[in-house]
Amino acid sequence: MLEPSQSDLTAMEVATLRGLAEQAVLAHQGETTLDVETLSTRLRDVAHRGGPPELGAVLWDLLHSGTLTTVRDRKGRSCRTLAVQALLKLDGPEARRLTTEDLTFGRTPALAPPRWVLVVSAALTTMGGFGTLVVSLGGHIMFSLAVHRSLIPPFTLLLTALTGGLTAWRALKLVLAPEARPADLRALLLLAAMSALLVGLEIPALLKGGPEALLFPLLAAFPATVTAVFYRASGVPFRDNA
Repeated sequence: MLEPSQSDLTAMEVATLRGLAEQAVLAHQGETTLDVETLSTRLRDVAHRGGPPELGAVLWDLLHSGTLTTVRDRKGRSCRTLAVQALLKLDGPEARRLTTEDLTFGRTPALAPPRWVLVVSAALTTMGGFGTLVVSLGGHIMFSLAVHRSLIPPFTLLLTALTGGLTAWRALKLVLAPEARPADLRALLLLAAMSALLVGLEIPALLKGGPEALLFPLLAAFPATVTAVFYRASGVPFRDNA
């Protein structure tokens, strides 16, 4: 039996990675399922021992397709980080085209919270945001009925309810969606800052014996901040890929 030539082995190696790259793009579009473990193994292999120069173009296209932003294997290794490291190992012209963001990402340890931690955190943020909405409006209405006051809540409580509702909606998207996007990360941080600001504005009233419900925006702010930190650690950037 004839042994395959070096050119045949190179062609097979390139074709294998190109097939995985095409599968990653289709999976990103929701048309198939990506074999993450096989992709991770191939990327780690190239990052460790190198490979034919033809792999550079495949890796470059895969890296900048935006499909690897949140893809991780069972051990939490980032496939985007592995792709950068593999491209650097090849040391071809594509490696010199890597952006500062790519290089920074390639130096980042590929450790991150597992997927279930992200989902649980997003679910807790959803409940916290919804709880803020209910307490802000429902608590005011019940208190107003008890003391025969106006049912119309003050402006700060309306803002608190709106912020809580938006936080719950954005976090619920992360529970249901297959992956987070930079816009989700920025929105969570913005909503968390808004909730914290509302608490800060009402601290003088709270110190004078104001209603304790003024602290309820923290129900949304705290889990939203934690969720944003988790997703950032998982490799979600603050900006969309150019």
